[in-house]
Amino acid sequence: MGTVYKRGNTWTMDYKDQNGNDRQKAIGKVGVITKTMAREILRKKEQQVKLGQYDMLDADIPTLDDFTKQYIAYKRDTEKKPSWKSDEQHLRLHLIPFFGRNRKLSDIQPQDIDDYKSSRLKENAAPATVDRELAVLRHLINLAERWNKFFGKNPVSIAGLFHPNNQKERTLAPEEEKRLLDSCNEYLRPIILFALHTAMRKSEILTLKWTNIDLETGIITLEHTNTKSKKLRRIPINTVVRKLLLEQKLKGKGSDFIFLSSKGIPYKKEDSLRQPFLGALRRAGVQGLRFHDLRHTAATRMIESGASIVAVSKILGHADLKTTMRYAHPEESLKDAVELLTKSNFSDSLTDKSTDIGNLS
Repeated sequence: MGTVYKRGNTWTMDYKDQNGNDRQKAIGKVGVITKTMAREILRKKEQQVKLGQYDMLDADIPTLDDFTKQYIAYKRDTEKKPSWKSDEQHLRLHLIPFFGRNRKLSDIQPQDIDDYKSSRLKENAAPATVDRELAVLRHLINLAERWNKFFGKNPVSIAGLFHPNNQKERTLAPEEEKRLLDSCNEYLRPIILFALHTAMRKSEILTLKWTNIDLETGIITLEHTNTKSKKLRRIPINTVVRKLLLEQKLKGKGSDFIFLSSKGIPYKKEDSLRQPFLGALRRAGVQGLRFHDLRHTAATRMIESGASIVAVSKILGHADLKTTMRYAHPEESLKDAVELLTKSNFSDSLTDKSTDIGNLS
């Protein structure tokens, strides 16, 4: 029977190999791995010895740089998620330079995560941006654990994220919308208008093809490979979008893509709109607006116009109604609910009875 004990700041286990020889192996750092986890690793090791299996703990823990290549390949080729590009950017521009190209995954500690937060904040990065970067590292380490290339608790999960309050989305006021559209060039204006009338994400709009459009049924179909939820989504075409699509068809010159850049080619990446969009905002005098806020604006307007939460949720592609509910105004809903009581027959009967009682007195 093997044993688990502390050796300095490291959990260590003693066990016998397939030949009955005494073996000793470090499991992981105290604080990252608990004693219960260490015992479970020992139990699995002894089971492997009995079955004559290769010990997963003998495998080399990969460096952050090495496993980044495997992680990106998995996201791109297996999961086929478009976000692999932004994940790779976060890793190459910020995470790998900070933690070190040759740093083994097992050497990244919770304190390192906290140090990363401090470092990025000093660079004036927004907490939400830091969270997105660390979420990539957390996903990467989780995948390594699933593939038996990392053991112990995920240091990002231990340190935690900022979780800034993202509930207060910026919406575009009608007068701001007019100024913004007037300040756009001929290529940006239809994209912004399209976003405001479909509530689609920027990546979904820029990669939209004519094969996704059915003007006869009045439906836009987003394939599961091109949505954040990885689920097929259908969006109705209103009169503004129909007119816009017909105009784009005339300008498209036979392209498969609906929206083309000033060079007449499809947008290669989302950031292609960054400078034109910022320039339009500056000229329009609109501050604090992100492109994604156009989606929030569309959702808010639908809710305020009386659309049902369920319908808006389907258009947005939300898996949970709670996500859509943030666009509603619960206080007004409560007032409306109580006001309905005054219009019921029950309310009328109570009024009649009170009148009768008054006559008796």
